[in-house]
Amino acid sequence: MREHSRVNEDEVVIDPNRPTAEYIEAAHKQREKFLYAIQVCDRDVVKEFENDLFQKFRDKQLNILNRIPNDKIRSYKNILLSHNTLYSYSAEKGGLSAWQTHFISEKYAIMIEHSATIAELDQIHSNMVKEYSDPTIRRSNSDKMTIAEKAEKYIEMNFAEEISMDGIAAKLHVHPSHLMRAFKKEKGTTISFYRNQRRLKEAKQLILYSNLSITEVSIIVGFSTPQYFSTFFKEVEGVTPVEYKKAEKKQYE
Repeated sequence: MREHSRVNEDEVVIDPNRPTAEYIEAAHKQREKFLYAIQVCDRDVVKEFENDLFQKFRDKQLNILNRIPNDKIRSYKNILLSHNTLYSYSAEKGGLSAWQTHFISEKYAIMIEHSATIAELDQIHSNMVKEYSDPTIRRSNSDKMTIAEKAEKYIEMNFAEEISMDGIAAKLHVHPSHLMRAFKKEKGTTISFYRNQRRLKEAKQLILYSNLSITEVSIIVGFSTPQYFSTFFKEVEGVTPVEYKKAEKKQYE
């Protein structure tokens, strides 16, 4: 009986595409370098490794896009969701605030889930990498910054929060009138308009890469009402949010 239970070595089939232990170890080391580059905002290294990472997602040996049979999009979504977590953790270790980390991570999770094509997911991944490695949104030494620059940095880190001018001034330890004058003089616009423009930047991504309603988008980015969001959007972009989405989507048809 024992003789019959033995496996015939000639019948063993080894998948030629199966990755070796050395191959997997090298891929993981490369990913660690990529994550560290995001942590320290080394955008040259990020750019160097980004294209290679895209190839790894399509690598026949790693077989990532076939983890769910006959559903490459779901497989790709799963890997991007996990990388979203890795990137956000690396960025937070490098000085991205907890609030920003949460907001950006949630934003990309929504966009990933709402995507319908591989091309859309590719673009989202590219946007993720760029944003998580952006040094301008990290904490910095504010001792050498002007009041306007401090306000700009504060807005960047808290743009979706509903906080009054008095509240911002209190955070920056200055008088509200002085803050408003200094910002207007240096930046050429009001703090309120600047903050709404920053919100608009985030809203445009959500409009293009998700199926969220205009109301949902307006709430996520911090506008008080969807009506005001639509009014401000048209004032700046010249079209309504719905018209903007239609026009942008048409370019890719």
